[in-house]
Amino acid sequence: MSLNRIGPIVSHRVLVSLMGGHHNVRGTPTDFKNWSQSVRLYIGDRDAQLVIDRLKERSESLPDFYYEFVVEKGQLRSIFWADEISKINYEVFGDVLAFDATYHTNKYNMIFVPFTGVDNHKQCVTFGAGLLFNETTESYKWLLESFLKAHKKQPKLVLTDQDPSMKAAISEVFTDSRHRLCMWHIMKKLPTKIAGDLLQNSELRALMHRLVWSIHMKPSTFVTRWQLLMEEYGLQDHDWLKDMYSIRDQWVPAYFRDIPMCCLMKTTSRCESSNSSFKVNSSSANTLVQFMLCYETRIDNQRYRQRVAEFKTSSSVFMDSTDLAIEKHAFELYTHAISTEVRKEIYKGKLFCYIVNTEDCDEGCVYYVNQLDKRNNATNTFTVILELSNQSVSCSCNNFIRIGYLCRHFFCVYRVNNIERIPAQYVVKRWSRDVLPKSLFSIESRYGVDTRPQAAARSQILEIVTECVDALRSDVGGLSSFAEQIKELKCKLLNGGPVDDEANNDNYAAVEELLGVSLDGDVTLDNPDGIRNKGRGKRRRLSRAPQDGTSNSAVKPPKTPRLCRTCMKYVTGHDSRNCKKKKNKNKNKSGNEDEDEDSSSASQEST
Repeated sequence: MSLNRIGPIVSHRVLVSLMGGHHNVRGTPTDFKNWSQSVRLYIGDRDAQLVIDRLKERSESLPDFYYEFVVEKGQLRSIFWADEISKINYEVFGDVLAFDATYHTNKYNMIFVPFTGVDNHKQCVTFGAGLLFNETTESYKWLLESFLKAHKKQPKLVLTDQDPSMKAAISEVFTDSRHRLCMWHIMKKLPTKIAGDLLQNSELRALMHRLVWSIHMKPSTFVTRWQLLMEEYGLQDHDWLKDMYSIRDQWVPAYFRDIPMCCLMKTTSRCESSNSSFKVNSSSANTLVQFMLCYETRIDNQRYRQRVAEFKTSSSVFMDSTDLAIEKHAFELYTHAISTEVRKEIYKGKLFCYIVNTEDCDEGCVYYVNQLDKRNNATNTFTVILELSNQSVSCSCNNFIRIGYLCRHFFCVYRVNNIERIPAQYVVKRWSRDVLPKSLFSIESRYGVDTRPQAAARSQILEIVTECVDALRSDVGGLSSFAEQIKELKCKLLNGGPVDDEANNDNYAAVEELLGVSLDGDVTLDNPDGIRNKGRGKRRRLSRAPQDGTSNSAVKPPKTPRLCRTCMKYVTGHDSRNCKKKKNKNKNKSGNEDEDEDSSSASQEST
């Protein structure tokens, strides 16, 4: 349970509850604590050597497992690894890639860098990962080169934050890729960069966000509106805004509208979410071997969710929301998550879009489609060009290029022309059903399954016994009979020959089996040492004050008033514990007590 950051005491309590009492659990809470200590003693100073041995064992037992590492002056410096499933996922879903550095995942402060994408269920998928000694351009360059050796092709779009080392490494290694900066990291700095009264201007912030986040705007329109906005609020000479404007082609959506799948990820939020999930299992006290076990546990959880999504896709039943045949065709083509999105577009294309005008042109027929909001007010007019001979279409909203499936404006035009199936050229492979081979979901391909003979036999026995107990759950006689048969088998086994109790009680053998590596062989690698990265500590780093000396407190939203139970008023400055009314009451009370004591002492003296 330590792979899920559950401590020894809690682990013991959980097992006691699951097993039906303390008498069914082998070991005391102290034994559970000692087990954790045994694992660390087993690893000792051989951590770097053991983690490389484990990767080597993986490459021998798993097909097409790739790993690479760097050693300097006898110390382990960097590692990269990716298994067969990661490679297959990248082959299909590797058009857009995001990666970010994560800290506090191991005791040596090595920087953890997972590579994240989006699969055909719109879920995060990991393409590989690395551990780095530092965050220099050379380190990231080596990491990306190792990634390229494993996956053989470059992504179309790479998403990161504004780290200069990442940017330099990407420009050198991913020469055919377009680098995009995370919009969220840029826009979250806006309140600290704009000072004075402008900081409190909610209209300015709303206009700025509406401008930069627009996905339908063309670059020329963005330039014009940006300049007008700067002139309106007198921000033409603002240094930070000028810097962000000079690199607008690296983060503003208007400059990515013609890149396929550009709206799949506009921020590194998926990357942050994936990194956070890895830290759920791992901790800053883990050795590299323990971290690798935690990583494999998290990857196995990720792939379990992928298998669940695959099952949901294959077992879901079609229920139409329109009477259009094209809706059922979309259900048959796409995964459950994507077919839901496409069917929403079909539904909205029928109810919230209508054609206002048509024209003939050389390419075919031009349709002008009005889009309505929920109040049936026209919001925008989009231009759709349809060539009936091959059913090819293009729309001014650019949705198919941006996200990979047809928009509501297409379906509005298709409905008018009685087109009942989505043309094959508009079915993107990455969103399709069965795009991944079935072997990808087999037992043998899973990280969490131990394929060694003794481990496989134990798992099979446990599965058989559990299945029998579940089948006889409500049959008291059947359970009693099954228990007797198990007892007979146990007696026959224990009385049939000597049992090696020493081997069963050997902690080293158990730890070796858990970690999957043995202590045999020479130690040629030293553990990493002296790593100082730029990752922030917890609650130690103060946020930067806004320019022109404006306090950060002005940025914070006002506190919600709370009821003080002493003065019975809704206030923000105090509560019932430190209310002035309570203090005055206590003061008066103490004063009265002093007077009573004085009067009593005076009466005693008089007597």
